[in-house]
Amino acid sequence: MAEQMAEGRFASLGQDDRDYIMENIETKNTKRQNTTAVKLFREYLTEKSKPIEFEQYTIEQMDDSLASFYLEMRNKEGKHYKKTTMQAYRQGLNRHLQKCRDIDICNEEIFKKSCKSFKGMTKELKRLGLAAIEHHPSIEESDIEKMYSYFCKNLEDAQLLQYKRGADDKLYVYKVIDEQTKKNHQSDSELSSDGRMYEITDGERCPVKSFVKYIRRLNPKCVKLFQQARSYPKEGVYYDNIPLGHNRLGQFMNEISKMANLSHIYTNHSCRATTVHLLDEADIPSRHIMTVTGHKSETSLKTYSGKTCEKKKRHMSEILSSKTCGKKSCISNIDFLCLSQSTITVEANEGVENIPVELSDANFDLELLSNSQNETVMNDILPNNQLDEILTEIGNGPSNTNIMKPETLKTNQNFLNLPQPDMKMPFLNNCNNVTVNINYNVHPYVNNPAKV
Repeated sequence: MAEQMAEGRFASLGQDDRDYIMENIETKNTKRQNTTAVKLFREYLTEKSKPIEFEQYTIEQMDDSLASFYLEMRNKEGKHYKKTTMQAYRQGLNRHLQKCRDIDICNEEIFKKSCKSFKGMTKELKRLGLAAIEHHPSIEESDIEKMYSYFCKNLEDAQLLQYKRGADDKLYVYKVIDEQTKKNHQSDSELSSDGRMYEITDGERCPVKSFVKYIRRLNPKCVKLFQQARSYPKEGVYYDNIPLGHNRLGQFMNEISKMANLSHIYTNHSCRATTVHLLDEADIPSRHIMTVTGHKSETSLKTYSGKTCEKKKRHMSEILSSKTCGKKSCISNIDFLCLSQSTITVEANEGVENIPVELSDANFDLELLSNSQNETVMNDILPNNQLDEILTEIGNGPSNTNIMKPETLKTNQNFLNLPQPDMKMPFLNNCNNVTVNINYNVHPYVNNPAKV
C-alpha cells in the first residue's frame, strides 16, 4: 500500500488506499460467501424471467422477490438446502445490499413478507431434519493408534514425515498468526499459543524429534513450512522449492484416512475436535484447553466437549440398570458383628484370575471420612429395612456359625450416643466392578461381638 507522508505528523492517503483498507475489512471466506449468494440469487431471477439487477429494485419488489426466493431455493440436485446454508446465503445477500444501497433485508419492519417467508422455511427445514448442525467427528482412539503406526513405518519417507508433522501441529498447537476467520476471533493481543509439544524420550513417535527431522529436510530456498515432497531426496533435501497450496493442505487428513485404512474419512478439523475431546475426557479445565485450541470462549468448546464418551455412556447405563432391573448391592463374606480384616476384590481382564487384595498391603491413597460421610456409608451398607433379612440369612448359614439371632439382639444405647469412629476409604482409579469389604469391629445392635 502506497503511503505518502505529509510535512506534518499524519499521512495523506489517496482514494485507492482508502478503498483498499475498507475492502479488506471482510475476510476472504466472507467475500467468497457474498459472491456465491449474489450469484445464486441472480440465477434464480433468471430462471423466473425477472431482471437480474436486483440492486435497482424498489423495497416492495425486493421484498416480494426475496420471499419467493427463500421458499423456492434449491441446490443443484433439486433438494432443499440445510438451514445453516440458507442462513449463510441470506447473510451474504444482506452484506452485499448494505454495501450497495445501505438497506437491511433482515429488518422485519421493512421486509415483512420476506422475513416471514424465511422464518416459515427454516421451521419447515427443521421438520424435514435439515436444521441439525453436523460437527466434525473426533478421531477414535483406535484410529489414532493406527494412524501413528502408519506414520512410523518409515519416517525417512518425505510424504509420511510431512503427514505426521501436519497431524502433530493440529493436535498440539494452533497457528499463532492467521487471518481473522469465523473460527478464530481472537484479537492480536490474544494470539499467543500456549500449546506445547514436549519431547518423549526413547520414542519414535516423539513430536519434537519429528519436527526437528522435518525442519532439517526442508528446502532452504522456500520460506513456507509445508513444501511439495520430492520423489527422491537430493543432497539431504526432501522437498522442492514449491509451497503446498490451501486446497492441498486441506486434504491432509482425508488422504491419511484412506492410506492408513482408518474407520472414518476424517477432516483436518477432526484433529482440533480430537484435542478438545481428549483433554476434556482427562478433566482438563476448559480455560486451559482454550490456550491450546485458540477458542475465545468456553461456550464454543461445548460443540466438542459436549459429547459423551462410550465409557461414560456405559457407566450411566449401569447406574440406571441397577435401579430398573432391581439389582441390589452384592454383600458377601462380611461379618457384620466382628470382622477381622478388610479386603477388596478387583475384577481382572478376561482370562486373568480375580485376586483379592488386602487393604493393608495395597498401595492406595487413603483419605479420612467426615462423620456425615461415615453415616452415608453405614446407611448404604446396612439399610434399616434390610437389616433383619440380612441377619436372618446369615443365621441360616452353616451349623458352625456362632451368631446371635435377630430376635435376641438388643440395641446398645451407649454405643449410639458415642461419636462414630473415623474410617479411611481407598480411592480406586481405572478399576471395574470393585467390591470393598470393610471391617467395623463393632455394631450398634449387639452387646457383645460374636464370631462368624
